[in-house]
Amino acid sequence: MKNFILPAVALFLLFFSFQQSYAKTYYRTFEVAEITGEGIVLKDFEGGRLLVNKDPSGLKTGDSVRYDTVRNVLKKNPWQPATVTKMGNNSVTLKLNSGEKADVNMRSRYRDEFKEGDQVLYKASSGQIKKSNMQKLIK
Repeated sequence: MKNFILPAVALFLLFFSFQQSYAKTYYRTFEVAEITGEGIVLKDFEGGRLLVNKDPSGLKTGDSVRYDTVRNVLKKNPWQPATVTKMGNNSVTLKLNSGEKADVNMRSRYRDEFKEGDQVLYKASSGQIKKSNMQKLIK
């Protein structure tokens, strides 16, 4: 019996010591190109277009979204692309791709990191901005 329990415990510890793996997702980042009666037209960053039959509530043209083509799941990206239009003493004014303007409180690290005309990513829930690594869409 001891000959069976020792290898069984060793195998049990071996298999359960591995990290838990996560399911693979197929989310890709798109920009809302247009909202039509048939659904939402998404544009990827290579210029490809995709029609998605989803409810456009809460989305505007120019918003950045994440779409999983396998599970047919669409969600708004928390980090929205924007352009710095004005650097003030106490705030940074941004123009989002959807046409909205946003004022962000100036933080000490923003003073030397950004200048007018920079492409940034803006997270509205926390009021943060960071450098953008995204390229302009091909029109």
